[in-house]
Amino acid sequence: MFRHSLRVRLLLPVLALVVAAVIVVAIVLAMLEASRVKDDASASIKGQTSALQSLFAVTRSVMLDRVQSSMHLLRQDSDVLGAPSAGPEITVSGHKANDLLFGGKPQGNNFQLVDGVTATMDGTATLFSSSGDDFVRVSTNVKKDDGTRATGTLLDPHGPVIAEIRKGLPFYGVVDILGNPYVTGYEPIYDGTHPKPIGIWYVGYKTDLQSLDSVISDSHVLSSGFIALFDSKGKLRFYSKTGATTAPAQIEKVAQEQPSDWSVDKQDVPGWGFTLVSAYPRSDINSVIVRQSFWIGIVGLLICLLLLGLQSVLIWNRVLQPIQHLTSVADQLSVGKWDQTISEVDLKDEIGTLARAIARLSNSVRLAMDRLSKR
Repeated sequence: MFRHSLRVRLLLPVLALVVAAVIVVAIVLAMLEASRVKDDASASIKGQTSALQSLFAVTRSVMLDRVQSSMHLLRQDSDVLGAPSAGPEITVSGHKANDLLFGGKPQGNNFQLVDGVTATMDGTATLFSSSGDDFVRVSTNVKKDDGTRATGTLLDPHGPVIAEIRKGLPFYGVVDILGNPYVTGYEPIYDGTHPKPIGIWYVGYKTDLQSLDSVISDSHVLSSGFIALFDSKGKLRFYSKTGATTAPAQIEKVAQEQPSDWSVDKQDVPGWGFTLVSAYPRSDINSVIVRQSFWIGIVGLLICLLLLGLQSVLIWNRVLQPIQHLTSVADQLSVGKWDQTISEVDLKDEIGTLARAIARLSNSVRLAMDRLSKR
């Protein structure tokens, strides 16, 4: 009975139209929301990485100025001692190496020159001596993890510095020294008789990256993304600690494997050899879309109910109530009650037309009955 109701039959098309409109709007808004979330994530990554790149650039520039000043002082103090020359073989921290002389004064295991420079300019200083194809630290105030001087250790034979020194060129930049990044300067030492360097002057400053650590630790992308910094050897230095992904092992895995369900962006840090990695799981975007679609659906449902309520009231007042009254009038006329008031005759729509037709029919039947009763 209910499904044959005129009200239901009138409301069903409206309901179907409203539901279809809500679905279409929800789909369109979900697509727009997905695009917006992706754009916001990209903008967030761009803003945070740009700030970090600027911080790296400023730090490197300031520290290189200090390195160049220290190198000038180291060379100046060396020149005061005298011309450089290669000395006899000596032992430094249990390793064999050729001594390095300035004005005939041995520098192996002599730390007066390097300590004097750093006492004035801070930082670290080293004198390397050529030993075959390698360069050995014969005088240095670079410290190992146990706090002892790193004498007897080799300049990285596969690093960027030795490649430039072998070409007879100086090197200024960031290098890894005993596991720590330093902003450094290296210049070859010649004795005037050999075409190859007999040693290397070095000065450097261990980078204080605490400010970078603080910035990166507070950064994240969406709810589960991260920003991480890897050094030249692929070691994870700093990473986000405010998002949902804070486990170093997971961050390293995502950065290395770049799984398909993650969006991963890698940027080199010029002059540092570092790599900035920004990543977020695609599920973050999907969760935002689902959440937004849910609220869109709720709002759409409320709008749908409101429209149905309004439509139901309009149908009742404009259609069903007049029809019910006309039906009652017709019933009364069918049993000979002619004194019925049909107020709907004033309506200008189809119901008004029907009401006027019933009124005419009532009048015609009443007149016919009156003529019959007079015979």
